[in-house]
Amino acid sequence: MELKSIYKNWFKTKPLSIVIMIAFLTGVTMILLFALKIINYSWLTGWVLGITSFLFGIFISKKAVKLLLENENHFLFYFFFLLRLGIYATPLFIAFFNNNVIFDYCGVLIGLSPILLLPFINHKIQNINVY
Repeated sequence: MELKSIYKNWFKTKPLSIVIMIAFLTGVTMILLFALKIINYSWLTGWVLGITSFLFGIFISKKAVKLLLENENHFLFYFFFLLRLGIYATPLFIAFFNNNVIFDYCGVLIGLSPILLLPFINHKIQNINVY
């Protein structure tokens, strides 16, 4: 019975707080692994790059839906979709092409991991009212 109420409360919270909580937990894990000298600083910088691009992608997504509801210009929505894909792909290209000197691709992938939650919570992040 308690597990059911915990499960219900988990989805009643704001979805952006769930994403930020997951980012915080991965950050604490990365810092702990760095303190134990299991990983180096390039993983941390890759994680920061991944998280920032993820949050910027969410901002672009919210802006695209808002403009679509105001203007009904679907070409602008497609443009924002392609822009968001570029925002997600750019940190990976940076990490792969600099030979892991500054940003490690594993840290970038960990930073971009909250993208896996977007199909489940995207409607709550967008906060779309039905007209």
